[in-house]
Amino acid sequence: MTRDQQPVEYQRLDEFHSSGGGVARRIGCGFLVVVILLVGSPFMWSKLKGDYTIRAQMSEGLNLNYRVRAGVDVYIEQHGEFPASNEDAGLPSATEITGNYVSQVGVDDGKIVVIYGKKADRRLVGKSVVFVPDMSNQQDVSWTCSSRDIPDKWLTSTCQSH
Repeated sequence: MTRDQQPVEYQRLDEFHSSGGGVARRIGCGFLVVVILLVGSPFMWSKLKGDYTIRAQMSEGLNLNYRVRAGVDVYIEQHGEFPASNEDAGLPSATEITGNYVSQVGVDDGKIVVIYGKKADRRLVGKSVVFVPDMSNQQDVSWTCSSRDIPDKWLTSTCQSH
């Protein structure tokens, strides 16, 4: 019996087998993609969520820095030099300037040092961001920030090493 003489059902089976199981292969691949997405998504999401959480915790330190910076700026205006400590800048002690994720914010020879701790993500605890004043233009104080122990992916773009 030739192909043309076969009933339609047999012709479809022949096409299926000659195509290497086309429909089944496509269904199998689709199923595999769904399985990969279902299994892999939680891992990818937890990594992205972790980075987002740390960046959100970092923002608390940046906000506290602005409060301390105001005291440092006033000291610089009045004395024409950088304060050596929180006390010189008229600020509470470093351990009294805290937040949920920041254990202290201190002034060290004009630099503002934000140290993370308390409820911060374990990868952030004990790490710091340093804000350094610059008076080179003799009018306004400009600030730069950096960190030696916090990865760039968690820092704001102005604090990242370039």
